[in-house]
Amino acid sequence: MNRHPISGQEAVADVRNGMSDRDLMRKYHLTATGLLNLFSKLVVAGMLTNAELEDRLSPTTAEIDFDLIKPLSEPQPIPGTPTVKWQFKTDGWVFSSTVIESNAAFFGSWDGHLYSVDCGSGNLNWKFRTGDVIRSSPAYMHNTVFVGSWDRSLYAIDATTGQARWRFPTKKEIWCTPAAREGTVYFTSTDGNLYALDAHDGLLRWKCKMGGRLFSWVESAPAIMGELVLCGRQDGRLVALDSSSGQLNWSFETDGPVDSSPLVAEGTVFFGSQAGFLYALDAQTGEQKWRYEARWPIYSCPAVLQGTVYFSSAGGNLHAVDAESGLEHWTFKSPNAFLSSPAVSSSAVYFGSSDKFLYALNPNNGQELWRFETANQIFSAPRVRDGVIYFGSNDSCMYALYEPHP
Repeated sequence: MNRHPISGQEAVADVRNGMSDRDLMRKYHLTATGLLNLFSKLVVAGMLTNAELEDRLSPTTAEIDFDLIKPLSEPQPIPGTPTVKWQFKTDGWVFSSTVIESNAAFFGSWDGHLYSVDCGSGNLNWKFRTGDVIRSSPAYMHNTVFVGSWDRSLYAIDATTGQARWRFPTKKEIWCTPAAREGTVYFTSTDGNLYALDAHDGLLRWKCKMGGRLFSWVESAPAIMGELVLCGRQDGRLVALDSSSGQLNWSFETDGPVDSSPLVAEGTVFFGSQAGFLYALDAQTGEQKWRYEARWPIYSCPAVLQGTVYFSSAGGNLHAVDAESGLEHWTFKSPNAFLSSPAVSSSAVYFGSSDKFLYALNPNNGQELWRFETANQIFSAPRVRDGVIYFGSNDSCMYALYEPHP
């Protein structure tokens, strides 16, 4: 929290001189929410215009309350937690989730590198440097890793050698995870567009405008189902586009911006909105099956297992609802925390938290099984593969934990 008065004139000068949001937060010791509040006060005072802030921090991004000034501490062992298989250190926060292929874990870091780490040993296979932060999780197809960077580019990297195959530039940063299928890679950029590229050479096949008029941020990552590409929009709609042409197939309107990335399972698409509802739609027609009121904004991508949908909402809630009816099974509450998207296995539901812990809950009743503490906040969504839990932390590490079995 900021403890010193801020000069409005100095802040306005910094904005107009092009100081980045991250540098503004560091200079004035503000969280993302605090910076957004500062922008609002300067607009109300007539010192800045909305047009001058068009390309800056969005209200949705500010819900993740980055603490840039809190010192790091060493991870602390908690009794009953799983065994660490390995811990890999980078030089920046690890928001990215892993993709696991060919015994390698691929993930990005705020140090600007895409990493390939051996799943068995935790040793580095290779790393590829981009021009800025990698917040995006990667996608994998045909021995190629696709990842977006804040240097405004999507990269295609050879999964074996770590060499770039091609790079596609956009007008603004890329935050979200790409989706790759049948020779095409789809991704969103904060320039407000959803792009479809030829996965072989990176040539543009089509693009579709997705961002709003004031904020071009697109937080929703695309999902593919059959011949459709599904993605959320800031105007409160989830849209289904023809995967080959980008033409609109159907559109569903919610009560708030859709930053949640959709998940398709058994012909149903599940996603949340900032208005606090989780929706279940027929993936082919876009007709609503049900909606569940979480009462808090939903930014997470849901996970589904054995007829239950798991998702987090702002305010530190992890929900489990019936996939067919939308009726609540249980809700786990972790007050004053922001939770990552969950991962689920037959053993547990896993998610990270801004309180620095990775949690494991009983999937049947939501009771806490254990928690594992890192040295900083966890916004990376966990991945579970072959009895190992992979997740990143803002302590700059990627972790691999052996999954305990009852």
